[in-house]
Amino acid sequence: MAKKITIRVNALAAAHSLGDFWPPYSGPERCHELKGDLSGYFSFDLKHPYRLRARPLKDISKREFPSEKDRWNEIKDLAIENITDTQG
Repeated sequence: MAKKITIRVNALAAAHSLGDFWPPYSGPERCHELKGDLSGYFSFDLKHPYRLRARPLKDISKREFPSEKDRWNEIKDLAIENITDTQG
């Protein structure tokens, strides 16, 4: 698991913005935005069923964007919150 976490963290560090993971370009990370109580958080695959969960450091929730991809491109810094079992 430590190797997979390192790979994900390095991919995030190398990215220009979260837009680099915009679907369908999300690759093995399978990044997606969470909904409901976890709205505003993003999830990245680790080893099933575990996922790395992160949130943007800058709150952009009140801003308007021409598209969702533009919004993802604006997210340049993330705080990794935890690693969670999404099935549990």
